[in-house]
Amino acid sequence: MNSLRNFGRGISLNNNYESWKINKYFLVQSLSTPGFNEEAINHAKDLFEVLDGYWNSLKKSQSCNENWFEMDFVQWINRFMTDNISIIITGERGCSMSSYYHTFNSDKSILESSLFDDPKVYNSDKFTQAIKAYLRGVSFFYFVHPFLRRYVPYFKNKANSVLESRDYMLKTIDNIIERRTFDFVNTPQKLKSKHDLLTNLITANHDAKSKMTEFLPDQEIRTVIFDMFLAGTDTSSNTLCYIIYYICRNPHVKQKMVEEIDLVFPNSSDTLCITTNHLTRLKYCEAIIKEASRLMPVLPVAKRVASAECEVAGYTWPAKTIFQLNYASIHMNEKYWTNPTVFDPDRFYLQNDLGELNDDLNNFDQENKKSIHEKDKHSLVIFGGGIRSCPGKKLAMINMLSFIALTFKKYDVELMDVDAPLKTHTDFIIHCLELKIKIKPRK
Repeated sequence: MNSLRNFGRGISLNNNYESWKINKYFLVQSLSTPGFNEEAINHAKDLFEVLDGYWNSLKKSQSCNENWFEMDFVQWINRFMTDNISIIITGERGCSMSSYYHTFNSDKSILESSLFDDPKVYNSDKFTQAIKAYLRGVSFFYFVHPFLRRYVPYFKNKANSVLESRDYMLKTIDNIIERRTFDFVNTPQKLKSKHDLLTNLITANHDAKSKMTEFLPDQEIRTVIFDMFLAGTDTSSNTLCYIIYYICRNPHVKQKMVEEIDLVFPNSSDTLCITTNHLTRLKYCEAIIKEASRLMPVLPVAKRVASAECEVAGYTWPAKTIFQLNYASIHMNEKYWTNPTVFDPDRFYLQNDLGELNDDLNNFDQENKKSIHEKDKHSLVIFGGGIRSCPGKKLAMINMLSFIALTFKKYDVELMDVDAPLKTHTDFIIHCLELKIKIKPRK
């Protein structure tokens, strides 16, 4: 893992507790600044309008059956999340969606004269593919012996491909940080209205330096941003694929969810006004996210290292013992879940009893009115647990709830083949490879 050169830095792969603690402190402070959440919602709403425009444009050129527009949802949601996370993290909007949209245009002359004809369009999509390649490569570096990666041609070529993806991502991030640092030094007034993560990190770091307190080295800022791109794109986009899949396979769940969305957003206008207050009222939508994540955890397995001697399963384990945590099996354990193979958001849903956005973890089992976390507080693990839990879980919930509300307020969504199994690939995370759906405007 040291070959990836991110081990021991940033957040996700940092095994240096003191370094990790400082990095997480600055990250949490930056994510908690006033206006950050509302701006994240506005970005999601603005990008959905762009996405909706692409869908409507393609629909006009497609011979649609009864006003339905057919698509592979995976391709669109991956790019939507990349563009969304890009502007939330860096303040610079990506063009991954527009790049994909242009692949449907066979007229090269139209493409070249398009308003989107910008080198960034293609670089942004390349960045998207680099993220996916790197995430798939992490498990390769974890399981394949260094000797094979260095000297056996097949494995060496694969390793080099992963490292090239990493280097491209880091170079792109370095360029963005360099531009933002230049603006901070030379035109600080320009950044006062910005609430993106990078600006917040640079500002907080500058304040820490001026107060002679602990601060982040430039290398750590780079790796924290790198981690946020990895954690904020594929995880949320794959989770949304599984959410759409389970919703569409359970019409009664979809109906109940749509009724809640219509109750929270009674206005039938094409443009929704969304705030954090609206999102906290989407209790059933939140229950759906949790139930889909229980059945299809994007991160099925994680590892933890014992910081001291401990007792587990009746055995005493020395410090530095590595434990593999099988979240997928825990989520299907009949000791904690009634009918664990059944998609049932009601197991989480009681009025005023869900509040992930408010860090309220008092989730209840509707059958016996007893808190799931009273039975075992680790029976549901979506964003990790303990001090190493995901610091961006609130942002992830905001992005997913916003997308669900925007999509199902405007569209009726169905699977192309309701009986088709999910197509997935598992490495470091569980990737959804394809999800064929069709949409049409709601009446």
